[in-house]
Amino acid sequence: MDMLYKRKKRDPVTGELVEFVTWWMKYYDNGKPIYQSTGKREKRDALAVLKRAEMKVLEGLREGPLIHRTKFEDLVEDLKRDYRLKGLKTWRRREDCLKHLRPVFGGMLVKAITSERLQGYMTKRLEEQAAPATINRELDCLRRMMVLGSQHTPPKVGRIPHFARLAELNVREGFFEHDEFLSVRGAAPDHLKVAMTIAYYTGMRMREIIGVRGLRWEQVMLSEKEGRIQLGATQTKTKQARVIYMTDDFLRVVQKAKDLRDRDYPKCPYVCHLNGQPFNNLRHGWKAACKRVGVVGRTFHDLRRTGVRNLVRAGVPETVAMKISGHLTRSVFDRYNITSEEDLKQAAARLGEYIQRKKVTLTVTPELLEGQQRAEATAQPIEMWRRGRDLNSRTPYEVSGFQDRHVRPLRHPSVLKHHEITRIKRQAHEKYNMRDFAADREACLKTL
Repeated sequence: MDMLYKRKKRDPVTGELVEFVTWWMKYYDNGKPIYQSTGKREKRDALAVLKRAEMKVLEGLREGPLIHRTKFEDLVEDLKRDYRLKGLKTWRRREDCLKHLRPVFGGMLVKAITSERLQGYMTKRLEEQAAPATINRELDCLRRMMVLGSQHTPPKVGRIPHFARLAELNVREGFFEHDEFLSVRGAAPDHLKVAMTIAYYTGMRMREIIGVRGLRWEQVMLSEKEGRIQLGATQTKTKQARVIYMTDDFLRVVQKAKDLRDRDYPKCPYVCHLNGQPFNNLRHGWKAACKRVGVVGRTFHDLRRTGVRNLVRAGVPETVAMKISGHLTRSVFDRYNITSEEDLKQAAARLGEYIQRKKVTLTVTPELLEGQQRAEATAQPIEMWRRGRDLNSRTPYEVSGFQDRHVRPLRHPSVLKHHEITRIKRQAHEKYNMRDFAADREACLKTL
């Protein structure tokens, strides 16, 4: 039976039993007794807490004891375990996020992390001049920790608070025109030219090309007319194998690199190497080459955007282009398919050509023109105008049917019928009056 009670302890001095100040509650879940503190000193408030706990048991949403005991550090350990089990490679980035989260949420119970505290954290980081994107990544880390806690059995997190997001204005839109790419590649060191060519023509990621886990010669198959690159599932970010074909300039550059490697470093297994050894950093050589040709503010990743853009402009179906570049989602692929000013000019030119094709030139003779003028003279467009006025008698002749105004809805047929009868009566009365005037006129003439 559910009940409220106060726990007791023996006073070490007097030896008497002393009651605790707060009320405790006892209730059952699937026949198992649950003992839990209500945190209330008034019995009325403690009874309300007990009723809520009973309702959650009936709904199957009872909060286990871990929800009231789990701290921030417990969720950090769960996140580490998840990374080890999945073999993820971005734990260093998570450490950078935790370095800022620990001073604020360290030692805090997870149930005490509310939306208000999250907003306070965002305000604090903005005052520290942190970028909005950085703050969003840190909150994403915390949210991931809470999701893992809610999936635990029994759950460690009862309810995940709302995580607001800041607007990010750091979306890069850099890309290379073909002449810019040729200029930068010509000014780059020899060990970067092959990597730049692969990224430009395929849109491959930098870590898929260079480094110890980069592209190897055993994955490259060359012939006189074409070549092929085979990427393994463990080598790509999306864990999906890809096949990329090479032709023309792309094929010639790779064949030349193969000949130089066979001559100078025959035992080197890497396609992109520096003196026979793999390299992980190309920043200095890249910046020097861009500065030499006057291309400022570009990154190596812009070659990936350029590769995606070139595939789409070449007419390659977008699903095939996504397979080549290794994109899984359409939203990210659309971000890489950047529109340039030249694309907008071509769109305007195509629109002009389309309008020109739609134009029709008619041969007009004087006889045909005279016939058209005669037909226009005999036409009576005023009838449509009068009709519009009759349907809306409140509108004067000067504005009815000729101005771009709101047109009132048509009246009920019974009202229209009444107006038609009134018009016929008015015409008959005018005709009768004209007949009387003609009779009086004839009588006057006879007297004269």
